Amino acid sequence: MTREHNWAENYTFSAARIHRPASLDEVRRMVAQSSRIRAIGTRHSFNGIADSAGDLIDLGGIDPGFVIDPERRIVTAGAGTNYGVLADYLHRAGWALHNMASLPHVSIAGATATGTHGSGDRLGNLSTAVAALDIVSATGDLITVRRGDPGFDGVVVALGALGVVTRVTLDIQPEFEMRQDAFEGLQWATLMSDFEAVMSAGYSVSLMTSWSGPTVSRLWIKMRLVDGAKENVSATHLGAAPAAQPSAVATPEVMQRLYPFGVAGPWSERLPHFRPDVVPGPAGHLQREYLVPRANATVAIAKLRSIGDRIDRHLWATEIRSIAADTL
Repeated sequence: MTREHNWAENYTFSAARIHRPASLDEVRRMVAQSSRIRAIGTRHSFNGIADSAGDLIDLGGIDPGFVIDPERRIVTAGAGTNYGVLADYLHRAGWALHNMASLPHVSIAGATATGTHGSGDRLGNLSTAVAALDIVSATGDLITVRRGDPGFDGVVVALGALGVVTRVTLDIQPEFEMRQDAFEGLQWATLMSDFEAVMSAGYSVSLMTSWSGPTVSRLWIKMRLVDGAKENVSATHLGAAPAAQPSAVATPEVMQRLYPFGVAGPWSERLPHFRPDVVPGPAGHLQREYLVPRANATVAIAKLRSIGDRIDRHLWATEIRSIAADTL
């Protein structure tokens, strides 16, 4: 195959071939005929987790085949479908997901298999919405695993090791509106002394910051609007004031990537940070992510603050988020 790169172009895949099937039957045949094969998604990992010493298989060309079961409040979709496409479909049908990642560009199977998350004290990561998986095993057989089946918790976040996931069933709920607002001036001392209050200030909360600045650069609060309410969002109780711009680096290039702040909109256009129709940036940037037990959060933040002047020069931004624990 031609040299395939990941999204950031910092990793080149070494697999000899990449298959792009158009149907489930083709997937089953290709898997059964390959001695080694791994599924590849939208290439948003920054390492070789999806690479293979044998072949790769890309399910992005298979029709999503959306099926909504309103009684059970679930939707089933093709595994290679990205979350932006799924979110748009659900919104138009009057349904919603409980959470989304900052990037709607990621595939359903890739995001759930890697424990990808949004933010929110009471919200589980994207994987916690998985109700069932259709998986093609090494023999080409199709297996369906459902929540409640033995071993299900170990199957969901499996990093692609158990087979090629072809369809994913997710929990859904009735659609809702949200708004997101940006604040500045949050003191580090307030964050450290009242971490719980800061991170629970909205349905989804993110801290966008450098480490050596006198305050947290930006506090993003995403509120779920109940019964169509358009109430203003405030962070004055945290000592933070509304920011004129959502980003400390508010260039036109940055602003065009983000969904609007300060106005209500559908969940599908407020839970993600970035718009699905633009390439998130900055171009070629690398991400590293650390999941820290909540009890250790302020200790970790204090340690990073102590070397902030050394690491800020290498960073575009740091985002601090919180998610509910799970058994996956």
